[in-house]
Amino acid sequence: MSRTPIADYALLSDRHSAALVSRDGSIDWLCFPRFDSPSVFCRLLSGEGGRWSIRAAEAETITRRYLDRTMVLETTYHTPTGTLVMIDALAMGKGNRGHELGRAVPHLLLRRATCTEGTVEVEQECGARPEYGLIYPLIETVPGGHVAIGGSDVLVLSCPSALEVDQSTAVGRLGLGEGESAGFALHHCKQAEMGMARVWIQA
Repeated sequence: MSRTPIADYALLSDRHSAALVSRDGSIDWLCFPRFDSPSVFCRLLSGEGGRWSIRAAEAETITRRYLDRTMVLETTYHTPTGTLVMIDALAMGKGNRGHELGRAVPHLLLRRATCTEGTVEVEQECGARPEYGLIYPLIETVPGGHVAIGGSDVLVLSCPSALEVDQSTAVGRLGLGEGESAGFALHHCKQAEMGMARVWIQA
């Protein structure tokens, strides 16, 4: 179970679902594809509930804010060797404006890490646990990332570096130098939509 006070979590939303992000870059709650759907990450409730963490190793100070009038979260990590800026958002879909906002959302969680100064080691851990932590999905390594299948849920993780998989959890580290960025994405669908999910990881 997370010991982070609920008030210290930042909220991401595409108006259909929601994610909670801790100060240290851990997504401890995510329900897909709707607010009332079972979670795929729920470390907020249980240590076995799964999470997706991307953070700078050895961070000494952490600051964060929402970008102007959006639900796009920016988190800045200062380490002894450099500075990392993380951008987190749930994708709204193309052309979502006004009364169309939130319609036909792609169920896609986007994360980008950018080194703005010096060098930084980025740590990643992704352990999806569908159905409120009851299911440990099978993980298949594919070009560009991993596909996790658990119950009727399919999660496609796109990442720029190889990860090691152990007991349904993928972990890895990535070094970034000043001006370098790395993008990460997690796309959710049902097994009946599996063909479409693979398109995301190849894009």
